Amino acid sequence: MIDVNRFCPGCMGEATGDRYCNVCGYDYTSKNPVEALNVRFLLNSRYVIGKVLEQSSEGFTYLAFDTETNTPVDIKEYFPLGMSVRYPDKTVAAKSNVDSFYYNEGLLEFIDLNRKLSRLENVAIFPILSIFEDNGTAYSVMNHNTGITLSSFLERNGNILKWGQARPLFFPLIETIVTLNENGIIHGGISPESISVGRDGKLRLTNTNIIKTRFASENFATAIYPGCAAIEQYSAEKGNIGSFTDVYGIASTLFRVLLGTLPPPANERMNNDKMSISSAIAGDLPRQVLTALANGLQVKIGDRTQSIVKFRDELVYGDTYDNIQKAEARKNAQTAADPGRDISSNTAPAEKPRKNKSSSLKYAGIAAGVTAGLFIILIIGAMIMFPKLRSAVLGEQKSDTGNSSSSTKTSTSQNESEEDDTPVIDPSEKLYSVPELTGKKFAEVIEDKNKNTEDNKYENFKITISDRVYSSTYSKGCICSQSIQAGKGMPKDTEIRVVVSLGPEKLSVPDLYGCSEEEALLMLCKSGFQYNNIKVSRESYDPTKPASKVISQKPDAGKKLSPDESITIYVNSYTGPSETETEIGED
Repeated sequence: MIDVNRFCPGCMGEATGDRYCNVCGYDYTSKNPVEALNVRFLLNSRYVIGKVLEQSSEGFTYLAFDTETNTPVDIKEYFPLGMSVRYPDKTVAAKSNVDSFYYNEGLLEFIDLNRKLSRLENVAIFPILSIFEDNGTAYSVMNHNTGITLSSFLERNGNILKWGQARPLFFPLIETIVTLNENGIIHGGISPESISVGRDGKLRLTNTNIIKTRFASENFATAIYPGCAAIEQYSAEKGNIGSFTDVYGIASTLFRVLLGTLPPPANERMNNDKMSISSAIAGDLPRQVLTALANGLQVKIGDRTQSIVKFRDELVYGDTYDNIQKAEARKNAQTAADPGRDISSNTAPAEKPRKNKSSSLKYAGIAAGVTAGLFIILIIGAMIMFPKLRSAVLGEQKSDTGNSSSSTKTSTSQNESEEDDTPVIDPSEKLYSVPELTGKKFAEVIEDKNKNTEDNKYENFKITISDRVYSSTYSKGCICSQSIQAGKGMPKDTEIRVVVSLGPEKLSVPDLYGCSEEEALLMLCKSGFQYNNIKVSRESYDPTKPASKVISQKPDAGKKLSPDESITIYVNSYTGPSETETEIGED
């Protein structure tokens, strides 16, 4: 029997002292927030819960003690802020006034995200040791973080670092972000608050939350960091978020580390994009670092460095990634034209030096590619200015997806298509062909829209969700219809409203026999059934059937149900023969 009272909830050492811990000073009369698990609660028959380390829009993070490994751990619990309720028996569910569709989607995303993180090796994050479901929600267990935030580290160490100090610290972290992005994980919250400085001097990325919390939303509370959050995170559509969002986060964090202050919030920079840097500081920074920061901090997605790989290369090389590629292409072309020519020392013709009217330091920030909104760095006198983007660019800046309606049709009898509402066209305007959207995944359309490619057929249009409906024709997340027919010529930035499918109104119950409880729950949720309506019974005991597995279900497999109907799975309480029984059987 585990004696939970012997642990101090503040440090997970032996509880000493009458009221205060002799080691950490924790007050034993303290309590966790009313919605959190109680201190010394035994979770999953293994983990002794301690104090709450953090409450975020995703849920609680607890200090805990693993009684099997005898080590302190950190445990994250899915308990989205403002959406969840905890009952007296400690079970968790969506509040009655909350759309359970979004709540359950978030739960599945939490499980999927932590499973992906658990498979990553040799990266600068705290390893995920275990993922399990209990109390109607999900938990992830990770090594205990004994470090401090990068913000606290800077405050204790002179507020800024020189590039020579920051470079060896940040490149392993940047490689970790590359790995995350390559595995389909966008952090979306990179900042001095989400980076831990360990006792070993290494930086580790923390607070890897579900992406639903990383953009403005009426469903999930928003967990973004002003100054480090990109402009697309202030939009209501999560489809806007991509690797370029993490570029903005790491660029703004480096800006803070090297220059002593965060950039102004991105939504404020839309109207005033002026940032000042002391020339005494900037004069010590290599040109490529200033260039990388300038390109990574572009407000508009299309003008920003598009991937962490490109951002990393701009920090390493003294030129932009695109210009490096152009130089390689030029060398290859010259080699093809004159194979015998030695091009090892070949250089491009030097540009004529420009006269600077100011008699001080001069830097020009090299823009990413050949985008219209050049982000120019000028060191003038005692200051370097990140000047305002061209007014024309700011005037054209619009939300990439706009606001979406969250209204949901609950019946397939409603019309899945919209009437063509083509606006009046000025004959003098340049027209662009409306792309075919019906049948495509909305998230993939938005992802492709934000890619900086020459053949981007979506970038000239504003694509927004007008409604979501159940559909037996289109799978969940696919576009059922569009407000303007494909092929029509329309002006730039015309809004195309789309209807997105919630999947079929009736779902087929999968066959769960032989699955573990966890596998069965995941299978049902992925099939579209609501987590809160899935009941688990362990009262059955049958030694003739698989131990600790699902041995029956109600309704039966193959039956058609609506996503909000109840399903009960019966898990065999028979766990298998004991060691003694096995030995007797073998004899």
